[in-house]
Amino acid sequence: MSNKRRGHDQDATGGGDKRPQRRKHLYLVLDDWDKGFSIHKIDTDSFDSDDQRNNAAGHLPEPPVLRLQSPIGPVPQTGISFSALGTKIFTFMNQRCGLIYDTETAVLAIGAHAPAQMVCGFGITVAVGEMLYALSYRFSDKQHSFEVMSWDATQHPMEGWSWKTLPPPPLTFHGRVNSYALHPDERSIFMTTANKGRMGTYSFDTKDSAWMWHGEWALPFLGQAHFDGELDAWVGLHRDGYICACRVASPSCHPTLQLDCQTTKERLFGKGPERHMRATLAYVGSSKFCLVQCVAREGVEGQALGDHGGCVIHLTMFGLKYNHKGELQITDHRLWKLSRGS
Repeated sequence: MSNKRRGHDQDATGGGDKRPQRRKHLYLVLDDWDKGFSIHKIDTDSFDSDDQRNNAAGHLPEPPVLRLQSPIGPVPQTGISFSALGTKIFTFMNQRCGLIYDTETAVLAIGAHAPAQMVCGFGITVAVGEMLYALSYRFSDKQHSFEVMSWDATQHPMEGWSWKTLPPPPLTFHGRVNSYALHPDERSIFMTTANKGRMGTYSFDTKDSAWMWHGEWALPFLGQAHFDGELDAWVGLHRDGYICACRVASPSCHPTLQLDCQTTKERLFGKGPERHMRATLAYVGSSKFCLVQCVAREGVEGQALGDHGGCVIHLTMFGLKYNHKGELQITDHRLWKLSRGS
């Protein structure tokens, strides 16, 4: 989760006319202790300084900005999920009230209860404007739950966040979502599902609350992709460990072939002798991205992600551009390896 905040530092020499600088921070939500979760705040602007070195070892900031003890039991577990909307980080728990942490004010507030049919931890959430869409999959009856959360200023402050149930996906929508992306029209959410060899891509129009089938092809990403205006493409993680960019699908067409896409020549995750455990891509802006990986510590095998002694965070900041041949190229590649404590 990334957040852009304004710095208020003024020039020490006086004058008072220096404009506030925008500071960029990355918020990492980690199940890095046995009783729950921690939210760590990292200043990504510091990664641009010349005194940093690739592969430099460091530590996550201590203490974290927030720790949340799980009410469900020891982690890892699947009854909790996290989502970002603007400057707020939402914590959703099955059949319990949610929690809202505002990164701008450092305030922790109580939010709305998760809908009864929503299964936290088994789905995706997508922020569209000031609304958060949540699609989850229930393994018990193989059905989907689809809701949207929004703020109603007319309600009591403790009741301002509310959920609304949306039309579920078509019956041909199989299993969980493998990859998804928000269209640059800021209203269409594209999703690919695959189950038992059956694959397909759909979109949901958030203005008309309508689903559309786009064909038996797949978005070429792992998880969420992000639209970059300078590249005019969706950018995400490719299944083979590369960064992938592909042209944006039209919300109104039914292509019969896979979308044209390019991958970088350099692999950024899942390479080398280290055991890769999980990777997430965050969009920083202006064709800049942050890749967060959880990698097993050297010599550690078979430990769960929730075991904070068993993994190291690899944080990679990089840019993307097309070279003179029109090939997708990584620029300004910087890697930091972060662990907890000393």
